[in-house]
Amino acid sequence: MLPVDLSLAPDLSEGAAAARRAELKDWIEEFNDWKAWSARWGGRREPGWFTGSRDRRQEPAPPGWLAGECATVFDDADPLVPACDLLVEWREQWRDEQARRARTAVLMRQEEPPKTSWWEHVNLDVLWPSLQWQNSVYGVLGMHVSTAVAGRWQVFTAPGVQLLNLPARNGTRVWKIAANYGVGYRVMDFRFPGGRPAELHLNLAKTWFVSDTTDLLGKRSLDVVGFSITFKKTR
Repeated sequence: MLPVDLSLAPDLSEGAAAARRAELKDWIEEFNDWKAWSARWGGRREPGWFTGSRDRRQEPAPPGWLAGECATVFDDADPLVPACDLLVEWREQWRDEQARRARTAVLMRQEEPPKTSWWEHVNLDVLWPSLQWQNSVYGVLGMHVSTAVAGRWQVFTAPGVQLLNLPARNGTRVWKIAANYGVGYRVMDFRFPGGRPAELHLNLAKTWFVSDTTDLLGKRSLDVVGFSITFKKTR
């Protein structure tokens, strides 16, 4: 490294000039030390004594007055030239660091899982026939809450509720409330008229009647399959 003459402009008092010389000397030493650290650890983590790695060292900022002094340096023989060269290098390093942080922030935002609201897990159940052949049992309307477990697969977070229409002992049909629990598979994304985003799910569930069953044909539970819809945020 070239020797740096730290003499300053003559219009400064001796005390101010000495303070600037000391400040500039400290910054040059700190910046050169940081450059040596960056050359070794800039692309990887530095091991720590009691932790897995140490925090990244920050570039030491130059004295605030140095840029103004360097703006008046036009002679290569000026004693401040080596310090001004370091200032140019510091600015380049600072711009590179800012660009790196910006890229890192963008990548982190891209890798973050999309945040969902609780109501995006609420499924509206429609068209749920019984799996038993010729059973004539239909889940007309219902609701359950699900959560993703692997890829498109989901499980019911808690028992759902459903309104079913089914045959009774006297030959008529009755309405019953039932609870269900099962698994779902996300089939597709689509949009309702008006642009509201939604998802269509296919579900397989076990259903238990929670209302009076004395008028039913010996049924207390059923296996059902059907579709459900979840509504998503408009992004």
